[in-house]
Amino acid sequence: MDSAASLLEAYRRDRRRLLGFLLSAAGGHGRAVDLSRVDLDAVSADYALDCVASGAQFDASEATRRYFHDRRYPIMTNSPSRNSYFLLSRPEASGSPPNKVAPDIGLIPPAEEKSSRTRKHSDSSRVAVDIPGASSGMKDASLADTSPQQVEEMDILSLNLPRLSTELSDDDLRETAYEVLLASLFVSGKLNFSEEKREKKPKFLKGLRSKTERSNSAPQIENYYTHHLDLVRVQMEISESMDILAKRALRHIGSKMVQGQLDVPCISLQLLSSVDKFDFPTERLRVQWQRRQANVLEELLLFSASLEYTMSETLQIVLSKLKNTEDWVVSVPDGRIEVLTIIERYNTRLSTAPKKFGLKGETYHWTRSYHFNSRLYEKLLCSVFDILEDGQIVEEADEILETVKLTWPILGITQKLHDVLYAWVLFQKFAQTGEILLLKQTDLQIQKLQLHNDGRETEMYINSFVCSVEGCGTNGALNLVDSTLLKINMWCHRKLESYHLYFSQANCLIFESMVNLVLLSVTILTDDGEEAMLIGTPRGSTRESTLIHKLVVRSVQAAYKHALLSAHGQSKAEFKHPLILLASELKLLVEKECAAFSPILQKYYPEAGRVALTGFHLLYGQQLELFLEGTDHSENLKEILGASNSFELCIAQKLYSMYGEAVGSSLSNFLKPYMIDRFSSPIILQWLHAQHENVLEWTKRTIEIEDWVPLSAHRKLATSMVEVFRIVEETIDQFFNSSLPLDIIHLRSLLIGVTSSLQVYLLHMENQQVSRATLLPTAPVLTRYAESINPFAKRKLIEPTVREEKVVNKLNNLTVPKLCVKLNTLQYIRDQLDTIEEGIKQSWVDVQSGNPPSKTQFLVAVLRCGKSSCKILLS
Repeated sequence: MDSAASLLEAYRRDRRRLLGFLLSAAGGHGRAVDLSRVDLDAVSADYALDCVASGAQFDASEATRRYFHDRRYPIMTNSPSRNSYFLLSRPEASGSPPNKVAPDIGLIPPAEEKSSRTRKHSDSSRVAVDIPGASSGMKDASLADTSPQQVEEMDILSLNLPRLSTELSDDDLRETAYEVLLASLFVSGKLNFSEEKREKKPKFLKGLRSKTERSNSAPQIENYYTHHLDLVRVQMEISESMDILAKRALRHIGSKMVQGQLDVPCISLQLLSSVDKFDFPTERLRVQWQRRQANVLEELLLFSASLEYTMSETLQIVLSKLKNTEDWVVSVPDGRIEVLTIIERYNTRLSTAPKKFGLKGETYHWTRSYHFNSRLYEKLLCSVFDILEDGQIVEEADEILETVKLTWPILGITQKLHDVLYAWVLFQKFAQTGEILLLKQTDLQIQKLQLHNDGRETEMYINSFVCSVEGCGTNGALNLVDSTLLKINMWCHRKLESYHLYFSQANCLIFESMVNLVLLSVTILTDDGEEAMLIGTPRGSTRESTLIHKLVVRSVQAAYKHALLSAHGQSKAEFKHPLILLASELKLLVEKECAAFSPILQKYYPEAGRVALTGFHLLYGQQLELFLEGTDHSENLKEILGASNSFELCIAQKLYSMYGEAVGSSLSNFLKPYMIDRFSSPIILQWLHAQHENVLEWTKRTIEIEDWVPLSAHRKLATSMVEVFRIVEETIDQFFNSSLPLDIIHLRSLLIGVTSSLQVYLLHMENQQVSRATLLPTAPVLTRYAESINPFAKRKLIEPTVREEKVVNKLNNLTVPKLCVKLNTLQYIRDQLDTIEEGIKQSWVDVQSGNPPSKTQFLVAVLRCGKSSCKILLS
């Protein structure tokens, strides 16, 4: 935004110069146009080009009307087809316009309530969008036009000094400020135009100068101020011709004025009386220069002075003659001298008025024209910035400031006013460029303000510099010092109230410096109501800690709102529920908070990290609660609960890493567990039941097609068992990686499923075997009788039996290699069960009391702190 503002300012400046050149060169009928009263920023470029091309007379009012009229319509591109345009809200090309004719607009029926079809956002978006106090956060670029915010930011970066009543532009103030600097140098004897005007020697003759010339101290002092004056002239973009003209006119001002009694009207009168029309290279420059001098005198003598009506009327007549540049040129010198004499007489009468505060060197215009003098001094202070490198201060900044201080007796500047105005120009440049060195310099300047201990008269004088502060958190007026500090704090507050969005780990130094800058003047800020705060300020907090607390809470609210809008925008593209994406966004914000911001904020407010994490936990909890109340057990409920539980575990781990076991705080009242297990427990059991069926079906299928061929030459076990354990391990991994709260019931269900699948496998292996009696060899043929225990009993004949075909097939398949593979498979099952048992134990320990601690320890610690309404999620 800062670079865009600087580019916009450069564009406006170039546009003004180009329009001024075109209209002054050919304003119509071969006559130059008087642009002194024309606001070139509000002139239609198309109208100006048409006037130049056709030779028509330029009309300022018509140009302004055309400018605002054209802004009401989309901007057309200069393409040959003339079929592309830009929307008013965005600068991107939007393609060709619609080819169809728009339908006729009939009577518009009265507005009705929006149907449910138009409410595309779920109810979960209501909680975050309507968060109390979250309206101060940064809006999404795709949802709102940012121009009102830019206007408000421009208002914050203005001191709200009394407005100028005349048509003095920034360029006019800059040129007038340089003339004041020249006059101060002449009056103080630091600059002598006759000495500077002498012929310069070439560089190659520099070594031939005599020792007497080198040892002359006066030219050295002269060259010292001349060098820095030239640097200031370049920085303020003053042309050499205008510089020479002003020096020639002001070279004798020191002999006419008493040092310390010089004021800006005297400088303008001296310039008007000493400059001739032939001193200007062009007529346009003369007209602009004379109108500027007339506006300066009108601002200081007519609008800033409290004169009688007759005196004001006379002064108006005289100044109108001065503004009429054509009459001024053709009038005789005596008439001009008379006009300047009358103006000088009025200014002398004002200068002899009683001093209001009795300060040394005080003039009438110190207090009456403070708004004008302060603006001039700001322009002089801006000369310390390098015009070639935006945001950089020149090496000779200290010498330039010493030179600029020579204008204090003319402009009525004190050391305290200098410090506050210098801090202001530094801060304005930082707001434009984002250079951290400027922010640190601003910090140092504000620290200097705390050391000032001026007298009563000086304090009363400074308090007379009144600035309006309407729209900045209070109504009424403040003095210049307090208004400057308030504006700096307001701008910093705007950034710090959304520091999650404006800052990153790369620019933590800017964040820390801005926090220091806000805390330097915390007493000037107005207190905000506590009723809109998401998390109230703890009792007994200091003013600094209260300020940090509010900044953290508001930034959390703004970041959460932005994350919610982003999640809703991405949900359709990624086909995920907004709550899942929101949990991921918030985890990134939590990591960013703990890594970049909390270590800095905890230096001033130890509870800053806890407040931020509690705020994120509370806001997402409201969102989740609203979703669960209206849920209909949708398909993605498991993923939503898993993301929510993972986010809550992240909060718990970060809190433990910051504060350890000492989590007791009044903020514990805001830590309400999400109670995810109430919804996730039946989902996990349902999932386990489905997984058991899948594992069992896969086990049956693999064992049925197993032919007991070794897996490889080195691993002589069954392939089917490897496949069974693969799916079992995959099920176990999914179980423990589900990011859902688990209890002993879920673990038992998991083990039952694993056991049942292995039992089916082993039962199938057992069914493939034959009985031991079948494996024994048959009785020999010669042995016709079976053995009997009683020798006297009658022996029975051995009846040979024929094996069943099923048994015969089993015996045929029971080869020695296959028996070895089965034995190896049984040993593999035993080893894998031991490994799985150890893995499940370790995973269960991590779930119950992991390192870093799990949500159980976090909630138990909360309960120990008196949170009796909480319930432990995990058994």
